[in-house]
Amino acid sequence: MAATAQSELPKAPAAASKAAVESAVEEQKSSQNGDSKPKSGSDSSEIRTVFNDPQNFNVKHPLYNSWTLWFDNPSQKGMGSARGSKDSWGEDLNKVVDFDSVEEFWGLYNNIIPPSELPQKANYYMFKEGIKPAWEDPANTNGGKWSIQLPRDKTRPQIDRLWLFTMLSAIGETLESPYPSGAPPPVTSPEDELVTGVIMSARANFYRISIWTRRAEDNDDLAARLLDIGKHFKTNVLGYNLEDKVGGGLTSDVEFQSHKESEKKRGKKTIV
Repeated sequence: MAATAQSELPKAPAAASKAAVESAVEEQKSSQNGDSKPKSGSDSSEIRTVFNDPQNFNVKHPLYNSWTLWFDNPSQKGMGSARGSKDSWGEDLNKVVDFDSVEEFWGLYNNIIPPSELPQKANYYMFKEGIKPAWEDPANTNGGKWSIQLPRDKTRPQIDRLWLFTMLSAIGETLESPYPSGAPPPVTSPEDELVTGVIMSARANFYRISIWTRRAEDNDDLAARLLDIGKHFKTNVLGYNLEDKVGGGLTSDVEFQSHKESEKKRGKKTIV
């Protein structure tokens, strides 16, 4: 059988979510070696992940957070909606599915249209469960976003992979780790987590990938945490060197802007 474009994508999780998956496997092993008893007829010594055996896996890897995928394609509703006015935005937003495990994520990813095939104006939004992909949601109102714009023609062969790595970084909870390495800071409530969701936008001449945050830089400690997210995004997700100059032509810098600043004609931006 001839190889398909789908087979060119990583079959195992990217480095971005590797730690989360390995942790889940260790938890499963500990459970089987502890007080819990394996089901009748099962082989407790054999760990089969969805990456080893997609049909007969016996491990489910729970994610730290539950997530929701949303989708819209305003261009289907006519030009008025496609322009995305404040009055019409959100009318075409569709909730696709909630998921809370690595297996559910890959099942979803392998059965939706890849970004490279999305029509103009279409968007994917993957946000933590309970958070809508809108400025008006309380989790986003005082936040901002890291983003990059990439020329559609030149990056179409890579955009699926870049969006995949962005999602894996989000569900793997690695974006908030200290840069270049380290464990994410402890959290006692959802409000302690900065990342609320990620967005993939397809336009006529470019793609845009964004990482939304709960807060913008209102003190030095928060500014440093936000900067680490941008550094991880640039190097570990997009594959640039930290010192690389990225912007030029239809390619933007890797930049952060608060939602409030983005409403201004020349709002403040932070670039890595």
